[in-house]
Amino acid sequence: MQPGGISSETVLTSERGSWAEFAHGWRVLAGASLGVGLGISGLLTYNLGLFTTDLEQEIGLTPATYGAVLLGLNLALAAAMPLVGRLVDRLGPKAVAAAGAAVLAAGLLLLSRTHSVAFYATVLVAIGFCASLSAPAAHTRAVAQRFTRRRGLALGITQVGIGLAAALVPPLVAAQIGNGGWRSGFVLLAALAAAAIVPIVLGLHGKRQSHDQAAVRRKGGATALWSTPAFRLQLAAFASMALAFIGIIAHFVPMLRSSGVSLPQAGALAGSIGLSVIVTRLIVGWLADHVDPAWLGAASCLICATGTLALATGGPAVALPAAVTLGCAIGAEADLIGILTARNFSLSDYSRAYSAQYAAFTVAGGLSPLLAGLLVEATGGYRVALLASSVLLLIPVALFVSLTRAPPSRTSA
Repeated sequence: MQPGGISSETVLTSERGSWAEFAHGWRVLAGASLGVGLGISGLLTYNLGLFTTDLEQEIGLTPATYGAVLLGLNLALAAAMPLVGRLVDRLGPKAVAAAGAAVLAAGLLLLSRTHSVAFYATVLVAIGFCASLSAPAAHTRAVAQRFTRRRGLALGITQVGIGLAAALVPPLVAAQIGNGGWRSGFVLLAALAAAAIVPIVLGLHGKRQSHDQAAVRRKGGATALWSTPAFRLQLAAFASMALAFIGIIAHFVPMLRSSGVSLPQAGALAGSIGLSVIVTRLIVGWLADHVDPAWLGAASCLICATGTLALATGGPAVALPAAVTLGCAIGAEADLIGILTARNFSLSDYSRAYSAQYAAFTVAGGLSPLLAGLLVEATGGYRVALLASSVLLLIPVALFVSLTRAPPSRTSA
């Protein structure tokens, strides 16, 4: 007998039942992971920096302008997220995710025709709004709906798709740019985005929200979400975390290039961020089923602050370990948005709550590269931006610690 009168046989049966979810839900998990990785979150964040040097020479793109364009992209994405949440509820995850993959592919093809900063900015902002359908909201909803006992690990595996894309795609795109020019790099990204349609259609379920769930959602409304301390703390933690370090990731390759690192080397180091993301998401997903996930958020912020501080003082010599810490932060944050939302809110509220959290993360993540770019131009280097990042990361640490004391809005399904 286990403590509390629970037999070891009952515990073993429960464990087998929880792992059996993966045997029955692997198709959903595979479709969601590949769809997320080849969506807007996996393909744009880690690859746009590879084009900046060529675009600077050809169309006059500056670091501050690049940051401003990323801000516009992310603001458009954030503005679209409430609509995405409603579409997921009405049409089901499969239809939304497949449409997002097709739109993203078309937008990336348009980027290969870039001839001016205005065209580049317009297309990226349009991608942010229209290709928001390929953001993780639909994919994670499908997984959260399919898994219950091992939901944390399942959502972590889903986000591994972004890590795989971050690890494998930048070196491929860098090689393509070196061989065929920067326009061919965008064409390659477009082909990868289109390829996501196959696993999405074969893997994700098309189940819509039931009439009962829709009624509960309408009754609660956005006001009910904002009234809960857990929702407000989550939103503030993810927004401040993104503001602190996303700009460093966006400028990571340009920073290395400005220090004399070659494009293939910079692409390989950017790929190491993705490898770190993969490992982090699996670890965070597994730990989230055993400890309060908010502690994991606080720990990832401290690790990232150490990395940005080391990069500010050590330069390219410590680029590899710094890249690992950046991957740790982005891996944990993307995991925890879904994990904490599924933990603190019902599935009838999941799409709206996740979309709001993701929108806050996206707005802050869009502002961060602009601020970093302005600091770079004002100070003539990346040192001040890196030091600012390490200090700002202490804010989400405090917010995540506070979140551990905030009661959830309800018991997770």
